[in-house]
Amino acid sequence: MDAKQALSNASTVSTLKDVIQGISTSLKLHGFSGFWFQGIPHCAYENYHFPEDTSLFSPIALRKPIASVASSPIVAQLQRFYLNQVAANDTNFGFSLDTSKPYVYRLINEKDTKASVLFQKHNIQTVLSWPIVCHDQCRWTGRFMLLSQQSYSEIVLDGLADVLKEAQYKLFECNKPMFNPFLQSSLLKENARDILQMVANGLQNDEISTQLPISVRGVEYHMESMRKKFGAANRANLIHLAHQYELI
Repeated sequence: MDAKQALSNASTVSTLKDVIQGISTSLKLHGFSGFWFQGIPHCAYENYHFPEDTSLFSPIALRKPIASVASSPIVAQLQRFYLNQVAANDTNFGFSLDTSKPYVYRLINEKDTKASVLFQKHNIQTVLSWPIVCHDQCRWTGRFMLLSQQSYSEIVLDGLADVLKEAQYKLFECNKPMFNPFLQSSLLKENARDILQMVANGLQNDEISTQLPISVRGVEYHMESMRKKFGAANRANLIHLAHQYELI
């Protein structure tokens, strides 16, 4: 059984747990012992390396395990520890946020770094960040962090891209909003998403106020705050961006 066949066997089940198991089985055939998958905004690399007041995501926010799943509880624990305790001082992390291409962590010649020590403790020789190009998502995409106890030269790269693309499709089929970093982060305050949806439905501020426990002034405040946060030119542009971020 090849990796694609192993993954396709999960097509008849709908639970996230079963899909993750199917992905784990297929990735073992490529030499990977574990993974975590996370939704990553395309602006992550720029926001992390060149943070500004107008950045949607702060470096701290990007080092949180939001919008993600792991192949096992042990990998989930490793992910949390890495993000909370190691990533801030690991140059690999910043490079891994580039959603345009895969990135292989440089660990061999950096044995004294916290990242190297952490992964060696878990017998991991290779860490590979692999974003999935998705043309219908212009603001974010999924990324696999692939963990292997083998050296990079021993990993089977042939066919891996197709397996990961199919794996992302199945994860999104289960629960795509779960992996949307714009939706799962703290970008929107309470009532903000409801207000966006009502505006998109054509309601005016006074009409929104009558349906939510908030004043007209409060609606105006939320709209202006979101307009500035998303860099929208006006009300219509804000709704357009909200659709692109899949917030409504």
